[in-house]
Amino acid sequence: MVKNLIRRRSELLVREIDLNLENNSDEKIEKILVCITAQSNSVRLIDRAAKVADENNGELHILHVLRGNNVFNNSETLALLQRLFMYGGGKGGMIHAFCNDDVCKSISDFVLEENITKVVLGEPPSENVKKSKKHTESFFDKIVKSLPKSAQIIIVEKEDKH
Repeated sequence: MVKNLIRRRSELLVREIDLNLENNSDEKIEKILVCITAQSNSVRLIDRAAKVADENNGELHILHVLRGNNVFNNSETLALLQRLFMYGGGKGGMIHAFCNDDVCKSISDFVLEENITKVVLGEPPSENVKKSKKHTESFFDKIVKSLPKSAQIIIVEKEDKH
């Protein structure tokens, strides 16, 4: 009889867990992506994305895409990226690094594949905001345009240097 009660209680607990999992599966998990470059100001971007992830009880993803096929082209760049990845990992971020000639497509594909809900980008340098005489898009504009409409874009302004 005690065995039957224990078995029955176990069955009820399993059903309760199943119901909780079903209820939680309807909730959309916030996934926050921060796109970084091999620059020290990427720490600011990681901090902002980590804050957004914390505020939304979401996952933090940190992405670096290097144009081309060799991530080890410069020892200084590699050392800085390692520090940034360690820093981001310490903030609870999942680290992703890709090499691809089409950086915009790589970012966009990642956002789609991982169901990213928010993308944190750094404000472009002022010289990148200006269009050339041919009115071509800046690299920043190309990235923003390539992102799925479902992803909210958060632009982190540059720090004032007063």
